[in-house]
Amino acid sequence: MKAVFVTLFIMLSATSLMASKKSSNTDGDWDTNTIWNPNSVPGSNDTIVINAGDTVTLAGNHNLNNVVIIVLGRLDLSNNGKLNLDAASKIYVQTGGIIIGNGNSDQIKLGSNMKWNGSDPPVVGPQYADNGTGGGFAPWTVLAANFQSFYVTRQGTNIQLSWSTSTEVNNAYYAIEKSTDSRTWNQIAQVTGAGTTDVANNYGYADKSSTNGDVYYRIRLISTNGANLYSAIRSLHNGNNTVTNIFASSNKTITIDFNSDVKDNVSIQLINMSGQIIVRKEFSQASYRLIVDAMSAGSGVYAVRVSDSKGWSEVKKIAL
Repeated sequence: MKAVFVTLFIMLSATSLMASKKSSNTDGDWDTNTIWNPNSVPGSNDTIVINAGDTVTLAGNHNLNNVVIIVLGRLDLSNNGKLNLDAASKIYVQTGGIIIGNGNSDQIKLGSNMKWNGSDPPVVGPQYADNGTGGGFAPWTVLAANFQSFYVTRQGTNIQLSWSTSTEVNNAYYAIEKSTDSRTWNQIAQVTGAGTTDVANNYGYADKSSTNGDVYYRIRLISTNGANLYSAIRSLHNGNNTVTNIFASSNKTITIDFNSDVKDNVSIQLINMSGQIIVRKEFSQASYRLIVDAMSAGSGVYAVRVSDSKGWSEVKKIAL
């Protein structure tokens, strides 16, 4: 059988102070409150996520300690941007993410090491940098599993983890790990792997323990030859009607996951970059997952606006 491999995040745990999560919700300057959710500029001890489709521009000196920066979109340091991070910090550039600059004055320093400057090639994911990667970024390690998906959703009082693979090679088991700050992790469960197979497999685990505030999950894959590496991190906020994941499939459907069962009427709008509403769907008493047919939309970048009858709304970008 031909082994198929996929690149996954290497997520290393570290002891830290309590952290909050700051996620971009549009293009803009790093120091602008309104581009971040919640509405404040990231600081030390934060987990900072630049979402897919967003460009965040960082200019001038920024000194941060004990942060985790996850780049799914674009981080632009080309206006003399300098990220000075302590040795406890980490940067993960996911597939589709990129860090760009324009010269030697655009810099990322982590601990005592200069990791990158703008005269270097752009940092194109998947790559990561921490105190152990020397004077640069390193590629993520290849694991013997082809992960097709991994997401978390709230189902009643439980949090459901679901992931699927198309192939596995010498896979012993999956360890489910949980964190409240994306740094300190605890194993909460173990799920047996399929060994070696080229047949698609679906996995799931229901976390029945209640956690207030943000919660993070990752999957640790343990192979029969001793490999012990990590998946991407998925997060969930224990609030009302918060979208946890939006993704498009190859058959032009859009899936929207919520962190809880939605009790109110929900409206979904697919909006092109000219502001035109291409698709509009209304749902009554919607569940924790909605699927929208987007066959009428052409290929390109769109905004998905999700709103309910009580005035809540959330907008995320996707590519079809």
